[in-house]
Amino acid sequence: MYYEEITIDHLDKLAELYVETFNSEPWNDEWTVCTAKKRLHQMINTEDSFGLCAYQEGNMCGAILGCMEQFYHKIMFNIKEFWVKNGMRGHGVGTQIFSEFEKRLKEKQVGQIILFTSKGDFTEHFYHKQDMKSNPHMIFMKKNSSNLKVKQAKISVSQCV
Repeated sequence: MYYEEITIDHLDKLAELYVETFNSEPWNDEWTVCTAKKRLHQMINTEDSFGLCAYQEGNMCGAILGCMEQFYHKIMFNIKEFWVKNGMRGHGVGTQIFSEFEKRLKEKQVGQIILFTSKGDFTEHFYHKQDMKSNPHMIFMKKNSSNLKVKQAKISVSQCV
């Protein structure tokens, strides 16, 4: 297996593999190449973005991507996406990619890796095998836009000029 650091030049192939992976079991998402390209483009162009494409026999077989974030005492790396090609999961490919990624983050003086993942299914189990721990002090929360309350602004746009 060999690795390349992700650049914008990888976008088309990354998007294709992303759609193929996440529109399949167990996620069954509804990505299009267009929406995947937009998401990945945003991540690649984030300040301190870093990621790896993994190749086996010349074919992209997985990728991991996120960004470094300064915290008060260390640099954290927030993994935004990590995927392995359909048919290759469960054969150690993800573990190899994650291991190489950890090595490179250590070289970049990253002190902690964080991520959000699905609870209780094979993704959480995978990260536990990589020696990551669930954080009992944090919780992921969300609110759908249909429930957002919009407060009326007290200053008109013309007053701000």
